[in-house]
Amino acid sequence: MSNVIKLESPLNYFHGSFNKSSAPERLFNDQIDCDLVIKEAPLSAHLNLRGNADDSHFCSAVAKVLAVALPLQPGTYQRNANTSIYWLGPSEWLIVQEGGDAAAIEARLRESLEGHISIVDVSGGQTCINLRGVAVATVLKKSSIYDFEGWAAATPNSGRVAQTPFAKASAAVSNRSDGSYDLVIRRSFADYLAQWLLDAGAEFGVRIEQG
Repeated sequence: MSNVIKLESPLNYFHGSFNKSSAPERLFNDQIDCDLVIKEAPLSAHLNLRGNADDSHFCSAVAKVLAVALPLQPGTYQRNANTSIYWLGPSEWLIVQEGGDAAAIEARLRESLEGHISIVDVSGGQTCINLRGVAVATVLKKSSIYDFEGWAAATPNSGRVAQTPFAKASAAVSNRSDGSYDLVIRRSFADYLAQWLLDAGAEFGVRIEQG
């Protein structure tokens, strides 16, 4: 008997779901044009990091381990390849590495960092989804009171992030250089937010894809 445990992402059972209010029920989603595409990132490493932003050794050590500069300005994030670091507060950041190994990342950070720090693996409680398509701006307006229109386009490796109420839940929302948006959400709200977005995007056509 096999003891292998199959890991499933929070939105595993929503992959392939679609909704378009004007589409005949007999059509499959790959036959329908959708103006909002929701893609869940693969199982990823999510780490909450705390430390002293005024400590140059701390900042340089994080950058060396992750190959990403630590964002020091409120409401910003830095990204390189599949790794992002989000500013959450003056001494707090969220590290997200798509497909990453949280334990390995934590071990490397602890080997390099000194002084009073905190590293907490929160991978099991969160997931990341990406929203793209011409309907993104409208759906964001439906879902949050935050004014995303004021954000300038992100540069390739940096952009804006806001922790905001989202569809009566909460999310850390960030903009990407390709015009799409990433949402880091709690696992416990994943089903609810998936259903919300399927409903909010129905007038445009919306589908959920596997990352």
